[in-house]
Amino acid sequence: MAANATLIWCLGHLPNRVQYESDKAPSGPEVDLMKDFAARVGMTLEYTVPTPIPRCLQQLQRGQVDIVAGLLFTAERNELFYLLPYDAARPESWFIHKDNPIEQNDNLRLTFVDGRIYSANLQERYAAAGYQLLNADNLDDGLAMLLFQETDVLVGPEHITLGRIASNPRFQHTLILAPQDYQPNFEAHIAISRTGRYAGQKELFRQVLEQMRAEGRHRLYE
Repeated sequence: MAANATLIWCLGHLPNRVQYESDKAPSGPEVDLMKDFAARVGMTLEYTVPTPIPRCLQQLQRGQVDIVAGLLFTAERNELFYLLPYDAARPESWFIHKDNPIEQNDNLRLTFVDGRIYSANLQERYAAAGYQLLNADNLDDGLAMLLFQETDVLVGPEHITLGRIASNPRFQHTLILAPQDYQPNFEAHIAISRTGRYAGQKELFRQVLEQMRAEGRHRLYE
């Protein structure tokens, strides 16, 4: 590895994982994790400005950044990038209205957010279980449906949804995460481009991430 090599991280919008303040370096548990990772592979970590994940992936594909974190696996992403698991993800957490106890309802209305990644056949499995399936154009619309009890459950990414609830006074203290039984875990990945300048370091990156996980130092849902 060349001396003083830089690793440019495209900062996604990851509430509860990364905090941003003007004229200050980002902070938070994901930043600590990425700093540790960069140090272990002998690089200096650099940050972009906060950027939507789709744009981060475009920049990664163009070689404008080196790494993107917090990604779920998809076949399309896997064709373009090396996806290296590093932590748990909860893209299918259940959110409810505090005054609407779902355990007393046998015919739940479940709302999914268009454009979000869910596991294969999830909606089909829920439909087979007797749930009524609804869709929202975006996360804010889904939360509004939950607020006005037009749905019983919003199914969405845990950290991002919690961040959106915390940032909106209408949602605070009214919309809550359902009990842990409803929160399945998936893998979160970092991505590097298959044609990027660090493609040849894939195995080193994978080994370092595996070692970090084995040490249990960065578990972002604990």
